[in-house]
Amino acid sequence: IAPVFVLLEFVTLKKMREIIGWPGGCGDGIFCPGGAISNLYAMLNARFKMFPEVKEKGMSALPRLVAFTSEHSHFSVKKGAAALGIGTDSVILIKCDDRGKIIPSDLERRILEAKQKGLVPFFVSATAGTTVYGAFDPLIAISEICKKYKIWMHVDAAWGGGLLMSRKHRWKLNGIERANSV
Repeated sequence: IAPVFVLLEFVTLKKMREIIGWPGGCGDGIFCPGGAISNLYAMLNARFKMFPEVKEKGMSALPRLVAFTSEHSHFSVKKGAAALGIGTDSVILIKCDDRGKIIPSDLERRILEAKQKGLVPFFVSATAGTTVYGAFDPLIAISEICKKYKIWMHVDAAWGGGLLMSRKHRWKLNGIERANSV
């Protein structure tokens, strides 16, 4: 019903995916009113990818899911878990170093602990520019852990994503192209 706007959205989102580094701008996208909704959509997509039956059967048909994020992440990750019926107690906060970056070894340790308890890790939210410290998580190391354990990797780039267009500072987002969602 709005062909010009649909075309504009398609072209803009394809360009954004190319800037992220996804080959040929592959993937999909949607304009969101802010980072909180983007994080919620990412968690929704991760859950659906791992358990598509949730659409028909609901949460009662799924095992207990857990998500992981930085102790300095945006509150919207816990808020999203509440909204999706996963519960805020199912968001495990990962320790950060003195500069506010996720410590990858703690992430892996916490994933293994969760699995030993019979929980199902499904989502890791890394941050590119934390709200308080402006920290950029080590995306390459996080992506390796997510790949190893087959966990969806999301990058909350609401604060620092603009650096993708900076020749001087883009390196802070090295590894973002490995994410399942941004």
